[in-house]
Amino acid sequence: MKEIKKPNFIIIGAMKAATTSLYTYLKQHPDVFMTHIKEPMFFNNFKTENNYIVKGRKGSKISTLKAYYALFDNAENEIALGEASPTYIYTKNCATLIQEHLPEVKIIAILRQPVKRAYSNYLHAKRAGREPINSFIDAINSEEERIEKNWSPLYHYKEKGFYFRQLSRYFKEFKKEQIKVILFEDIIDNPQKITKEVFKFLGVDSSFAPNTSKKANVAGKPKGVAGWIVMKLRKNNLIPNIEFSKYLPEFIVSYILKTIYSKPEKIDNKTINNLTNKYYKEDIKQLEKLIERDLSNWL
Repeated sequence: MKEIKKPNFIIIGAMKAATTSLYTYLKQHPDVFMTHIKEPMFFNNFKTENNYIVKGRKGSKISTLKAYYALFDNAENEIALGEASPTYIYTKNCATLIQEHLPEVKIIAILRQPVKRAYSNYLHAKRAGREPINSFIDAINSEEERIEKNWSPLYHYKEKGFYFRQLSRYFKEFKKEQIKVILFEDIIDNPQKITKEVFKFLGVDSSFAPNTSKKANVAGKPKGVAGWIVMKLRKNNLIPNIEFSKYLPEFIVSYILKTIYSKPEKIDNKTINNLTNKYYKEDIKQLEKLIERDLSNWL
């Protein structure tokens, strides 16, 4: 009888907090197997009670255990088998479902200052041609109405920043030793150090040094006709998910990206401080105690 291979670790998010970068780093390790689909989002679709309206998204969903476990069929002698679905941290029933089917799995969460994360999320939606509102503040103010109308979590910019509420579900379902929490600024400032910690957490050779020189999935703003065309193609899923850096020199990839995307305007500190104090102050204080980290710089 064929052995069923299952993941023994999952990166649960958060979205726009360097989960793609960590996925890329881990994938380089000879003892780590990552699914070819970076975001299977299986536990979002399996027994889900929500019927989200996903704007501009097409394609079949992985919604059975058989299809999910099949993602790991190509694993050979790797010690750590994993996947990265940033939506797991936010969707309410994911922690319970993961515990039910993978009780020994290790959980990795990356957290980013909630307002900065929300803004990056907004830019991501704009770049993909899925956000019609041209002001971040207006989008935040429209969020409650959108949630009431059952819009996709892609647009839950503010709500996805309440990490204490979200992580508490995982600390309730799993042992503390099974959960590793990383801060976005740490992995950006010192990716080698953080990746080494993750390798140790996963029980693989922590002396392996992956290439961490490239930032993955950085938000940008469509520029000119070329940017507009790419945006429309992305919106309708007409661009294949290919790592072009594998086939083209880095300077060519960089030139192409600069041609179709411009650097977005940075969110100002006043807006960050105002929104943080208005929405997240208490949640951050509770989070500090939960993960035993000083988050005063977020405030």
